[in-house]
Amino acid sequence: MELLEMGYYPLSGEPVEAGSLAIPKAVELVQALQTQGLPYIRLVDCLRVEEYEFVVVDVEPEVPQYPVHEVQNVERIAIGFNPADTEHQLIWALREDFPLVPHLHFGREGMPRSLCLYQIAYADLKPTWTAAALLRQLQRWLTQTARGELHAADQALEQAFYAPPERLVLPTVVFAHDVASTQEPLHVRFVSTVLGKTTLVASTAASAPEGQQAQFTSFVYTASPQVHGLIREQPRTIAELQTYLSGSDVDFTNALRRHLSGLKEAPDFNRSLQLLIIVRLPKLRTATEAIETVEVWAFASVGTLAELGTDLGIWAVHENLLADLYPVDFGCTGQRSKLELLSPVRALTRDLAAAYNGLLATTTRFVAVGAGSLGSQVVNNLVRAGQGNWVWLDEDQYLPHNAARHYLPSSLVGLGKAHAMVSMLKNTYEKTDLRAIAANVLHPASPQVLTAYNAAEVILDMSTSIAVARHLALDVESPARRLSLFLNPSGTDLVLLAEPHDRSLRLDQLEMEYYRALLRQPQLQQHLLTAGQPIRYSHACRDVSVQLPQDQASLHAAIGARAVRTSVAELGARIKIWRAQPDLTVVADEIEASPYAEMTIGSWTVAVPHQVLREISEQRQARLPNETGGVLVGVFDTQHRRVYIVDHIPSPADSEESPIAYTRGVGGVSEELARIGECTGRQVVYVGEWHSHPDGYSTQPSEDDENLFTTLQRESQTGGLPAVMAIAGEHENTGWYVADIAAGGESISRIAKP
Repeated sequence: MELLEMGYYPLSGEPVEAGSLAIPKAVELVQALQTQGLPYIRLVDCLRVEEYEFVVVDVEPEVPQYPVHEVQNVERIAIGFNPADTEHQLIWALREDFPLVPHLHFGREGMPRSLCLYQIAYADLKPTWTAAALLRQLQRWLTQTARGELHAADQALEQAFYAPPERLVLPTVVFAHDVASTQEPLHVRFVSTVLGKTTLVASTAASAPEGQQAQFTSFVYTASPQVHGLIREQPRTIAELQTYLSGSDVDFTNALRRHLSGLKEAPDFNRSLQLLIIVRLPKLRTATEAIETVEVWAFASVGTLAELGTDLGIWAVHENLLADLYPVDFGCTGQRSKLELLSPVRALTRDLAAAYNGLLATTTRFVAVGAGSLGSQVVNNLVRAGQGNWVWLDEDQYLPHNAARHYLPSSLVGLGKAHAMVSMLKNTYEKTDLRAIAANVLHPASPQVLTAYNAAEVILDMSTSIAVARHLALDVESPARRLSLFLNPSGTDLVLLAEPHDRSLRLDQLEMEYYRALLRQPQLQQHLLTAGQPIRYSHACRDVSVQLPQDQASLHAAIGARAVRTSVAELGARIKIWRAQPDLTVVADEIEASPYAEMTIGSWTVAVPHQVLREISEQRQARLPNETGGVLVGVFDTQHRRVYIVDHIPSPADSEESPIAYTRGVGGVSEELARIGECTGRQVVYVGEWHSHPDGYSTQPSEDDENLFTTLQRESQTGGLPAVMAIAGEHENTGWYVADIAAGGESISRIAKP
């Protein structure tokens, strides 16, 4: 069919019969037209243009009576197929006066308008591509364009140019609506070229990396607002860039001249630098709406500053010196100053990092204690998610064996762990708030450490040290909540202990609640057993490291990071254990924490969970009118002079119980104490005895009780520990007696009630 009809662009090529097409997708398109009965599309012709095969069709869109864009009732479209089949098909509107509308590809003068049918890459569309789907999308594109509905109200505005493969990372300040905030000079450096694609990175002078030479200086120009529209061909010279901007900005070239003249007057002027021209385009959706976004493009000069100034008529080179021209030669407009378009990429901010993680950014002030295999990866996860400001305390150096399961690379062996981690993470996003302090937290705190504690909202212990956790809970003055995150000895389980917001349960008390869960829950009986022999990495007796696969460490670091984030957002206490199975599936156990009663008795403090007090009272009530009793197990902390009651052993079966006396039996007690020690890694031990008094009697010790207590004192003092005895009475009252060795063996009573 003759294509040289009035009003259509001609296609110069060899007409071919539909049956002679060779490119499979062109063949499929013709077959769809011939067999599927698409009433809104008719085959017009087929042509071969060089390696392309074109199928020309007439399309009937649904055009309203008063179209927003002048789309005709019948539009002639040429669909071009490339044999390589690596890109979207060419879709050309052949009508010469086809309107300039959104979603057109750039076309040179005298060429048909090129329709952009899809927003996804062809590689992603290709697996589901069909000719029928292409034709339906073409008819839909024309229909929605006629109605003004193709570019959705919430869809991003059309960009000015096609993005080239060359990238330029820019500080977020460049994208701000505020023009004044973009005046700070940028430090621009070449980073790499991969498969022919170059990346440059720009940063403000204040945040420029030390020791890296800049290759460009910058000029930032904010154009007048413009309504988004057709994607245009990129300007390739300064003169062409002025032509592109001339519809709204006639001052660009003069502003550039003034900028270059100002650079020349600076004492550190380097004429051999290239220029990075950053053009900010405020974009409007319609002429009557406010600025919706600021589109940023960057152009790198091929020539040097000296060459640019010469081509803009502001100076001339004379005996290798730059001589200013008076007046400026305005006939020189940069026709020879070639530009290369770069595609800007916004630098990462805290808010963007959080958004990419599907979160809201937080600025919680953390003090992290411990930068080992778990701590390094947990904080890395949280920083990359835009969570928290961090002060890191750790005294250890990074040694070769650490690299087996640590965030840091082996190239940093020998550095302090905390400082190395901060150096790795501090440029994760703009204005990352990270500091490191080399410190042993069990030693007297330096002013730096004290300041960090006082400013903290959360102290996160990842040291895997009981002494450190208790020191943070009991000895550190700070308004911060305490959290502890650690792995069990075999590395299969992760444990979180989180204080409530008001610290009504402390970390040391939560540690005891954790021990009681190990004793009582069958699935946790093997939790603290060690798997595998430690590996020695040097000569000192403590220079050994456990066997722990990196995949387990990273799994638990991911769980731990989320656990920290969610726990900080909640007000209550939390104890949770995640158990990884051999295939790395995870089972979690949430443990309810009991409130504590604490009594100071002499120089010792006794801490008892309300749950244990209730259970002792219930056992007393169940055995009335007889007396009953049992064994107390718990933890002695001689450093802090504290006795923690973790649990109790009920009255053995061979005990003698009567309304006037109680003699505890021994059946099964030794075995149960052995089990308790094994379950808790020898942390929970025998503490003392408890028994009950009948109703109508106080919790004061009888003569028999005093004799018993004397016996307990003799046995306990051989180990340097106090004797502990509890007497349960009516109304849920319990009297506690501690043989205070420091006070010469005096026993003092306090009453506890849940």
